[in-house]
Parts: sequence; C-alpha cells; structure tokens
Amino acid sequence: MIGVALAIAACGGGGPAKTTAAAKVSPARLVSQSFSASDAVNSGEVALTLDLKLDGIKALDGKPIALSISGPFQRSDGELSTDLQATVSAGSSSAKIGLDKIGKNVYLELAGTFYKVPARATATGATGATGATGATGATGLLSGLSIDPATWLSDPRDVGAKTLGGVLTEHLQAQINVDNVLNDVAKMIGGAAGSGGPSTSTSVLALVQSAITKAQVDVYTGVADHVVREFDLDIAFTVPAIAAGALDGLTGGSLTLDATLTGLNQPQTITAPANPQPSSKLLNGVFALESQFGSLASVVAGLTSAT
Repeated sequence: MIGVALAIAACGGGGPAKTTAAAKVSPARLVSQSFSASDAVNSGEVALTLDLKLDGIKALDGKPIALSISGPFQRSDGELSTDLQATVSAGSSSAKIGLDKIGKNVYLELAGTFYKVPARATATGATGATGATGATGATGLLSGLSIDPATWLSDPRDVGAKTLGGVLTEHLQAQINVDNVLNDVAKMIGGAAGSGGPSTSTSVLALVQSAITKAQVDVYTGVADHVVREFDLDIAFTVPAIAAGALDGLTGGSLTLDATLTGLNQPQTITAPANPQPSSKLLNGVFALESQFGSLASVVAGLTSAT
C-alpha cells in the first residue's frame, strides 16, 4: 500500500519544459514521442480512474471494483511536490487514501489521519518508481506505478485532431496487447487493495483474457508538444455459460481506465498537512485501512478457488 502511494508521488519526469515544433509524423512515431516526452511536464493536475465491472457477482451488488487517483503536482529545483487523493472500493468496502509529498517529505493519509512516512521508505519507493519509463503527462501517473502504457499499444492509427481543454491534440487509436494490459491492471488493483488484491486480480483477469469481446485504446497527444493529455482504455468480456456456475455466477463485465492531464505547467499550490502523526504510528493507520477491506478477499473467493 505504502509502496504504491510513494510510487505515485514520484511520477512526472524531470527537467525544464519544452515544446516540439508541430510536424506530421507516422502514428507509430507519434506514439513513441508521446511516451518518451520525459522533460515536458513541470506541473499540472492528473486524474486516473479504473473500473473493473464483474456482472453476476452478488457480493459486488452490481458495483465495480474501482480505483481513482487525482490531484495537483509541481516540480521545483529538482523536487516534486504533490497532493493526491485516492479512493479504492469493492462491493461494500471502500477507503480513501491521501498522499502529500513536499520536497523530500512524504505524508500518507490513512483513515482520515496523516502520518509522516519514514525517510527510508520514501527513498525506496522513489527509486522504484523513477526507474520505470520516463513517460509524462496523463501517462506519468501510470509510470509512477512502474507501469508502461506504451507496451499496451500496437498498430496505432491517426483518426484526426481534437481540442481538449483548449489544447489541440492528435487522436490515436490502437490495438491492445491484452497480456501486457491485464498484467499491469493486476499490479494496480493488487497494490491498492492490499492482501486481497493479487489473488483476486490474477484469477479474474486470467478469465478476462480468454473472453475478450472488445479491446480499444484512445490516446490524445498534444500536437505542439507531444505530451499525452488523455489516455482511455476500454475492454469488455463475456464468460461462456458453461463456466459461469463455477465462477460464482460471473457472466461477463468490462474494464475501463481513463487518465488525464490538465493545467500543464500552470503553478499549483501544495502545502504540507497540519499536525501529521509521527512515522512510528504509521502502522496504526495501515491496520485501520486493511480492516476496511476485510471482505475484499471474500468478494470473489469463489473465483479464486475455481481458478
């Protein structure tokens, strides 16, 4: 849990902002440029939502397993500051997590209380995250989780220009490398959900892979600077009737992921939380958070045992 939050804080790349002269290039080249623009983003606001809907699972009551992360970030003198809020939910279980990173200091909000994160944990998380891909913009939030969305795309095509938030972008669509996508989604769900996540995501997503009926990705990258402003993933699957009974009633579902960047290189105000608890009390918050997900493992226990 802490590792994922610290990794998010390290997203964004480094160096001064710059732009690239607009030029018509091949879709494959544009994808490459967009996912390697590591020095074009100094500040802005990021938002990521991920929904995994599992139709027929009574314990979920028609609700998706969901993860959302949003907030501003600002880089100054080589240090990244950010104020991120995350919500993770599954069925009736839900929890909110906050992450403030001010220079080298990191604060984690668990169950409504901020805790200062030990320096050794901060160093470990930052090192692991910055070794990812250097992707920035909307995809920086993913690369901060050691996820490279560039590996999700194949055979991209240019479908025209679109203005997003006052910025002219090139809209690219591509085929999806399903293996890579589902492996990375398992990382996100498993890291956010704690001990219940990995087994759940491994079994369910393996089923998704064999039953895909739709798989599409849309990327919107700035015409002038090649910074990704929006990244949308949409996958649907249907479970064969013969397997539904053995999978706790699962009949199909969908996976959507949307990541956006707004306010590129506009100044952000980010301050440290008031009266954070010392790092020595951090485990209290971790245990409180994990208790909220006591039912998460059982939500799809049938799926896990069946696979």
